Amino acid sequence: MTVIDGHPLDELSALLDGELTPEEERALRAHVTDCGPCAEELHLTRAIRLAVRSLPAVEPPPLVVRDLLGRTRAVVDDRGEQTGSGTVEPIAGRRVRIRPVVGSAAAMVAVAVLGLSVLDVGSYRPAVDAAVERHAASLQAMVAVGRANADGGADPLRPPQPIVPTTAPSRNPTELSAPYAAPERLDGGYRLVEAFSDPAHPEVLQLVYVRGRYGLSVFQSPGDLDFEALPAQGRRLDVGGADGWRWESPEVDGRVVVYERNGLVVTVVGDEPGDAVLDAARSMPPPPPPSVGQRARQLGAEVLEALTP
Repeated sequence: MTVIDGHPLDELSALLDGELTPEEERALRAHVTDCGPCAEELHLTRAIRLAVRSLPAVEPPPLVVRDLLGRTRAVVDDRGEQTGSGTVEPIAGRRVRIRPVVGSAAAMVAVAVLGLSVLDVGSYRPAVDAAVERHAASLQAMVAVGRANADGGADPLRPPQPIVPTTAPSRNPTELSAPYAAPERLDGGYRLVEAFSDPAHPEVLQLVYVRGRYGLSVFQSPGDLDFEALPAQGRRLDVGGADGWRWESPEVDGRVVVYERNGLVVTVVGDEPGDAVLDAARSMPPPPPPSVGQRARQLGAEVLEALTP
């Protein structure tokens, strides 16, 4: 059983296809019963399959079919190798058949609509000023309940308006699924102490790290970074092998870093001056492999793009 962050997501499709042994099926069903993320993923995968298979066939242009079938194979198993028989040989050794469920324009639109209705995958415009506010508000809330003693040091990064402590619900960083990552430590001695989810934007995860008097927040959101939406007083740079940007206005002085890697936009905000925030951002690991449903949602966005005149 292939496990990603404790979730056997790659096996859910095999369960629906009846490709697991009786022992594997019993173990997986027992896991799904007690695991919310896997239960949601199984429900989404089943819904997409039923919706697609119930639609009539309307043949799209041949070039579109060829392109999208190639992308579909990558969704089924982007770590395998195509064979001449139309199957994929995963590293784990079990052969996965690629069924022609995306063989019509109507079916492809269904995949797109179902995927995008769950998560809007597309251009992401990070509001870096709002990230500074949330960083300060989260630290203040944590200090109030004794979860941290970080005051930002001699020159903390603070928004001009008064700060209201956050009331966002906390999350367990050990129970996050792909594409989010929550390392316990970042370069510079920062340690993870809390995770928050914004009720207005539940797809945005905030991790809060502290080191002595300094606090640091890491915001993660699925999407493709829109560099044009960032303030003018900044510059592009490499962030751990990813295309990134650092805010270098006099008030911020490089303490906000944004980058995008593998469809995940990461915004890092910290109080420590110099290159501390950039070093911490560069030490963030790549996002873990996406689940079946997440890959289907990305495919849905690509289907809509391909079919849009």
